[in-house]
Amino acid sequence: MARTIGEGEYWDMSVCIVTGGGGPRIGNGICRALSAKGWTVVVADRDLAAAVGVADELRAAGGEAVAMELDVTDVESVRGVVAATVAEFGRIDGLVNSAGVGSRGDGAEASPEEFDRVNGINYRGPWTCIREVVPVMVEGGGGSIVNIGSVHSAGAADTFTLYAGTKAALAALSRGIARDYGRRGIRCNIVHPGAVEVRGNEHVLDEFVAKQQMLPAAVEAIDIGNAVAFLLSAEARAITGVELFVDAGTTAMLFSNGFTD
Repeated sequence: MARTIGEGEYWDMSVCIVTGGGGPRIGNGICRALSAKGWTVVVADRDLAAAVGVADELRAAGGEAVAMELDVTDVESVRGVVAATVAEFGRIDGLVNSAGVGSRGDGAEASPEEFDRVNGINYRGPWTCIREVVPVMVEGGGGSIVNIGSVHSAGAADTFTLYAGTKAALAALSRGIARDYGRRGIRCNIVHPGAVEVRGNEHVLDEFVAKQQMLPAAVEAIDIGNAVAFLLSAEARAITGVELFVDAGTTAMLFSNGFTD
């Protein structure tokens, strides 16, 4: 007989690794949202000092968090974080692949080195983390994975070709993982942020919000975090293999708000 959705310890989620969780960007919002929901957060980042800063903030607010150094392009680094998490907490219930890198330039003019760099971080990196975490989740009865994509996965914008390709590939990977491991209690979804208000993009965000969004307010990192927290939770227990756009309507628009015929 098939297991009832929500049956067993799988739904008592508690420990989540967030890659790219250090610093002030989207990963920070994800860590804050998960901590507010009671998750123990492993803040994993290549910049250990940044990860420590976020973990300290979460603990100061009453949460439970640890910082770990992680390079998603290094298999041994990923294995080390997975092993350290299991050693400290005995389980891994959630994984958020938030670490990523941008790339600008016309697609056919990029160097092979740039292609490998972007794919190594944005696509191979999440796959490596999933590959190392899935056996732990299967042994524990299940788990939930959320990958961070982009609106660029669904449409073309000038000079974002390589970046967009990695995010479209990550969406396909998410569906495949959901299919491969759903019967073993693992869900996998992907969240596609639009333009998110983070330090450093203030000079372009106002115009983007005015012209390229249906909603008039900027998307914040905590908005992405709240969407991720929902998909990780038991409240989303019947949701897997989906793409969720958190973009204030950018993807659904046919023309910009400044369009005139």
